[in-house]
Amino acid sequence: MTKITALIITHNEEKHIGACLDSLTGVADEVIIVDSFSSDKTKEIAAHKGANVIEKEFAGFGAQKNMGAGMAANDYILSIDADEVLSEELRLSILKLKDTQIEGAWFVNRLNHIAGKPIKTCGWYPDIRTRLYNTKQAQWDNKDVHEELITADRITFLKGDLLHYSYEDYDDMKTRSDRYAKLGAASLKGSNAIMLAIKMTINPIAKFIKTYFLQMGFTDGYTGWMISRYKARETFYKYYLAFR
Repeated sequence: MTKITALIITHNEEKHIGACLDSLTGVADEVIIVDSFSSDKTKEIAAHKGANVIEKEFAGFGAQKNMGAGMAANDYILSIDADEVLSEELRLSILKLKDTQIEGAWFVNRLNHIAGKPIKTCGWYPDIRTRLYNTKQAQWDNKDVHEELITADRITFLKGDLLHYSYEDYDDMKTRSDRYAKLGAASLKGSNAIMLAIKMTINPIAKFIKTYFLQMGFTDGYTGWMISRYKARETFYKYYLAFR
């Protein structure tokens, strides 16, 4: 049997962390939470449910994950966000896999939600994510946001959706979109000003066309419109902040 450490990065996630941890019961042999000094009850809830909570000033999602993985008791890491929950099918897939000697890395389909509604348009599904990996064979890049796992291992599909309760409402989407734009802009600072200006003009339009039309956002009515709008806005804001 292969033992697994679940790794979660948190900051003020008291609304979500309980459900996330409950879904890991029986699947994770260890849970490590790297928390960037939450001011709500995230740490208390996590500790009550048996997680090992480590506090570290936020240094980017990739860096936080690599630090947490380095403290894990097990080689295999299940990376999961605080607002994600394992579906029952995914739970069973992981439990079945644990009975073997796991090899390589594994990816899942993530099903994103807004205000509790699952969204399969706008490029939101299948939102493929590599989440189960051997920490001796893989690590996260140093991007502040939209980090990616770097591995030479064979990556295999793991059946079952990872349920992502992305946004409570449209205001939440706007707030988090602005945060991601600021993090993305930080990595673009110092880039060629002309290229930034061109991308600031063209990329938001291209993002909206792709999300709303090509990825069928219009079939989800107002929700599809708002998702496409905020995707375009985030793209513009990222280049705008880097350009300033």
